[in-house]
Amino acid sequence: MNYVFYDLETTGRSAFWDQIVQVAAIFTDENLRVIEKYEDKCKINSSCIPHPEAILVNKIKMKTLLSTNLSHYQLMLNVQKKFASWSPAIFVGYNSIKFDEEFLRNSFFRSLLDPYITIKKKNYRFDLLDSVRSTNYFYPEKLKSLISEKGNPIFKLDKIAPVNGISDFTAHDAMGDTIATLELAKIIKNQTTNIWAETISNKSQNNLIQYISENPFCYIDSFFGKIKLYFLSFVGEHPLYKWAICFDLQKDPAEVINMSDENFNKYIERSPKVIRNIKLNKSPIFQSYKFINRVSTHEGISEKIILNRNQFIKNNPLFKERIISYYEKKALEKENFTNQNDILAEESIYKKFTSYQDSKLMIDFHHSDWEKKNIIKTKFYDKRLTYFANLLIYEENPESLDQKTLKKLRKSISDRLLSNNNENWLTLYEAYKKIDDLREKCDNENDKDSLRSLKEINEYLEQTEEKLQKYRN
Repeated sequence: MNYVFYDLETTGRSAFWDQIVQVAAIFTDENLRVIEKYEDKCKINSSCIPHPEAILVNKIKMKTLLSTNLSHYQLMLNVQKKFASWSPAIFVGYNSIKFDEEFLRNSFFRSLLDPYITIKKKNYRFDLLDSVRSTNYFYPEKLKSLISEKGNPIFKLDKIAPVNGISDFTAHDAMGDTIATLELAKIIKNQTTNIWAETISNKSQNNLIQYISENPFCYIDSFFGKIKLYFLSFVGEHPLYKWAICFDLQKDPAEVINMSDENFNKYIERSPKVIRNIKLNKSPIFQSYKFINRVSTHEGISEKIILNRNQFIKNNPLFKERIISYYEKKALEKENFTNQNDILAEESIYKKFTSYQDSKLMIDFHHSDWEKKNIIKTKFYDKRLTYFANLLIYEENPESLDQKTLKKLRKSISDRLLSNNNENWLTLYEAYKKIDDLREKCDNENDKDSLRSLKEINEYLEQTEEKLQKYRN
């Protein structure tokens, strides 16, 4: 199967409220030989305030972000078309499951495109960072890393790539980071075939459950930079969220059998947790429990103990039912507590799937002229889509909007960006404060390039504020 390595540069870290400004991708064959490359930049939407730190990190000049003719909507159309032409494929990024994938999905969602292209039509995805952690843990001589002051391996892409002889790339540039990701994948594939095999194995939820149901397994996780190896036994699927509920075989499951409900609840909640809830839809990497033989000592447990404790869990259905019931009750309490009315459209991607009829209308929307787009938007059953359609038309062709809708959108965007409250998104006044803080830091470091960039960002914010103040009247 072919691969798509990709990376994004964005205006900030919120997949709900920030936007993509650069996309780069490399299409390869199954042997990681390059077939095609793709790269695009787009301008900033008028409804988005860029985080000054993000602009400094990705080093894209404000002049570039304001002068390019490509809009964010057009960029997402281009990416969707390119990714579709490369499918089916395995989509690979670095720290992509938590960051790039969420940005892609939310950006497609707000652009009235299918958010789930990387897991549909025989596509699937994985995060190379997980493979890097596993390879470094079990084969540190084959994939090296720097060590932090706290004694933890450093897996930031711009640090681990050079340590392993990858230097011909520009860090924090979408294409540069994509190249570094591809080169790291080559090292893992060529030097640790067993890790690579587990990395690219089918990531469907059913196949993952089958894998962990048959035998105990090991799983590597990271907490604030510290890497932890677990040997786990699958208890069952979470009743609501469909996560894998797994028991840490470092503990003896026989201890639970005769506990009172009060002691059982304390046992489950105490730290460190005896239960690991693993999100199977995040393409986790599971490996054979036999990897314990590559670890000189693992807190006093052996392969024999792992097998015996796993067998105990498999032979005690009441043990499994008790744990699953506990998490079901806890999840229902949380669901009842959450007020769904407080969720804004931009933050609602996982609250409801798009209907078949609305999906057809979305396709028609993209292939229609502006007059017809304004008609189609009124036919969406899901009012979130009508809202997003209005925002897209506002950014692309505002003169085609009726005056009532145009005035309402302008005021809504102005009120949001000029808010003095502590919001989920970056407001104009917070951005000014961040610039002031960064100026002081750059002054102390005599960083003249960053000071020039901050001046350009500040000028853009002043122009934006002047425009937004007019729209509030």
